[in-house]
Amino acid sequence: MSLSRQQSLTIIFGITLYRLVMLHLDGTDLFVDEAQYWHWSQHLDFGYYSKPPMIAWVIHLATVVGGSSDIFWVRVASPLLHMSTALILMPATARLTGSKEAAHWVGASYVTLPGVALSSVFMSTDTVLFPFLALALYAYSHLIERRSARFAVLMGFAIGCGTLSKYAMLYFVGTAALSALAIPHARLAVRDAALASATALLVISPNIWWNAAHGAATLKHTSDNADWNGLNFHIGKALEFFVSQFAVVGPVIFGAMILVFLRLVQGRVTTTERHLFLLSWPIVLAIVFQALMSRAYANWAATAYAAGTMLAVVHLLAHAARALRASLLINGTASVVFAVLTVFPQQIQLPDGKPVLARYLGRAELSREIAAAARAAQTEIIVAESRDVLADLFYTLRDENFIVRAKRRTASPRNYYEQMFPLTEGWASRRVLYVTGRQPDCEGGEVARVADLSADSGYYAGARLAAYALPGRCLLP
Repeated sequence: MSLSRQQSLTIIFGITLYRLVMLHLDGTDLFVDEAQYWHWSQHLDFGYYSKPPMIAWVIHLATVVGGSSDIFWVRVASPLLHMSTALILMPATARLTGSKEAAHWVGASYVTLPGVALSSVFMSTDTVLFPFLALALYAYSHLIERRSARFAVLMGFAIGCGTLSKYAMLYFVGTAALSALAIPHARLAVRDAALASATALLVISPNIWWNAAHGAATLKHTSDNADWNGLNFHIGKALEFFVSQFAVVGPVIFGAMILVFLRLVQGRVTTTERHLFLLSWPIVLAIVFQALMSRAYANWAATAYAAGTMLAVVHLLAHAARALRASLLINGTASVVFAVLTVFPQQIQLPDGKPVLARYLGRAELSREIAAAARAAQTEIIVAESRDVLADLFYTLRDENFIVRAKRRTASPRNYYEQMFPLTEGWASRRVLYVTGRQPDCEGGEVARVADLSADSGYYAGARLAAYALPGRCLLP
């Protein structure tokens, strides 16, 4: 089942153009993470509370180019970055597999993966990471064939920038090392490995410095996400994560990856399949183990699917070429549908009447209601403890004269807003508007409610939120 280079490029550019048009028509609000990334982009740094800095730099560049912080410009880099990834994966695949046909299928398959389709309509750190992962694979494909200082520096640069996007980039280093141990052909020259390592370390060094100056905040948050508490075997969570991967990359692609796994056990794989297996499956298995010990989100193994898509395509071309067209049809349909959901987020609902994209709705509306309550209470200072509420307040009220602060309940900050924008003693005597789900008291007495913020739909449907006016000293630790 052939696919020409021109056909592959047509699919890549066509789906990207479609995503850009649909993004212009998008009717959703920024998700809490997206709003936070936008806020970071307004305060450029070498690191942030929960993530390295690349996503903030990318959003900053996009909003500067667009001259606007509207949702379109916050998200516009997503489809463009995935397009770039698909284009880089094509020559990387051609070199790693020796097949131009595989390269064409990988480009078209990658850009239509369900996980890629979803992250193309929103902004995430995975999206920013992937072009650098693809670039690292491309440089790696050259370095395993011959020594090259130029490609060693390129690989180090890609690994460094990928790590500045998301620390999951370091999985690539681990899988490349495993490949070198198992396959002589996959070994880099010592000089090239050293040069790549030095380059990567140089690129990452500003973030290392930032973490050292901020109590290793990002590293600590990443470690906390693992949430290991002894040897707990959550078989159900591990199984749930594993099954979710069929949705992340599509049933045909992940199914093909599983078939290669089984064939490997039977000793029936080619050297190319074994190599691509080592560049992909160890990541999936590591996250399955993480889910077994604690928890894991479906996207945590995303870095496996650059090489994983190559692995599936190589196997299917050799054993079930027709399935590649079926995969493209299934995943392509998902790509179209995801974008449609964002254009009609209120109208497309689940059987219970709840919008499919409920968690992307109602956030900006709540922020506007809070602003109205603050005006009614005659204060420009708004305090909240919910990260979701704080994130959207900073974004939605960005052009208004409100001062937004986080109520800090513990000695150590629990999020970026408590770290950088806490309510402090300087606001003790000021009248503030406090948004909370609990009835506050102040100096032994209950505080009168200014506004009921309960919502009937969207993300906050059913939440019992209200706004109260009180002196700032009542909210200090």
